[in-house]
Amino acid sequence: MTSFASGPSMGRTRETSMSNQSHESRQSHDRYLTRMSAYLRVMFPVGIRAFTAVALYLGFAAYMKLIHGVRTPVLSWHTLQGVWSIFAILLILRLMDELKDLDIDRELFPHRPVPSGLVRLSDIRVTLAGTIVLYVLANAGSGTTLWPALVTVTYALLMFRYFFMPGILREHLPLNLATHNPIIAFVFLHASAVFAAEQDLGLRQLEWPASALLILMFWGPLFSWEIARKIRAPEEETAYVTYSQLWGRTGSVAVVLAAQAGALALGLILSVQFSFPRAWLALGSVGFASAAWAALRYLRRPSARTSQLAPFAEGYAVALCVAGLVAYGLAGLSLGAP
Repeated sequence: MTSFASGPSMGRTRETSMSNQSHESRQSHDRYLTRMSAYLRVMFPVGIRAFTAVALYLGFAAYMKLIHGVRTPVLSWHTLQGVWSIFAILLILRLMDELKDLDIDRELFPHRPVPSGLVRLSDIRVTLAGTIVLYVLANAGSGTTLWPALVTVTYALLMFRYFFMPGILREHLPLNLATHNPIIAFVFLHASAVFAAEQDLGLRQLEWPASALLILMFWGPLFSWEIARKIRAPEEETAYVTYSQLWGRTGSVAVVLAAQAGALALGLILSVQFSFPRAWLALGSVGFASAAWAALRYLRRPSARTSQLAPFAEGYAVALCVAGLVAYGLAGLSLGAP
């Protein structure tokens, strides 16, 4: 009788234990989502970054279609692939920065989500690993996109390891810029591969001289954004090394404006070579003028408000994307395309 009585009791105990474990697992999962949602709101606003990814890929693809003389729908499966790839790389780089710059953040930015405890390091690692896997899987359907994706994520991983010379790169901001910023070129080389896959072209069949100019054109405003986000007014400067500390206000702004002007000049070359509509020049010039105005305003009256040049650099990049889409649409109308 004792054995029969103890059997159901032990079964209920095991069921209770399993139920508790399942409940704790759900709670842990919910807490992870809560923490990551709070992190993303602060450090990686999903809506804004998704808009950026959409604008960058659609704009880049529109230029590639103008260069290669093709008329295809703006939206396709490859559009989703290209947009997701850019969005994923932006997130991967953001998450990697959280891990590799943890000591700096603890010292100089203790209010940020990771050092403040708002999110755990394990949350960042899990999200990073998952995003890398999804990025690769999204490009695994074709060798045309897979190999450029693997090269891009490999370069990002080398950045994460500071190219195995962290002491040197952490102490020399310009050298760190020179080794890290080429990730932008890899992102758009991969976008070129997505375009090639969409058009059933091999990578060797692309118009590489013009495509290279286009990649450099997109690189310009994004390079300027990287510089602009580390420009401060005198009262904002801290122990954190900025370009305005290293090169002065005038020098750092000159680099920003040179990159932005260079992008417009490259666009003009492409515009002449491929007969972009005049609307392209108007939209591109407005974007450049807005960014230049912000930079000159900062030089004239440096303050915590006027030093916010990064949004204008990002806006200029979006303006060039919109200009490409408009040019593609107007080119289709002039050709009588549907």
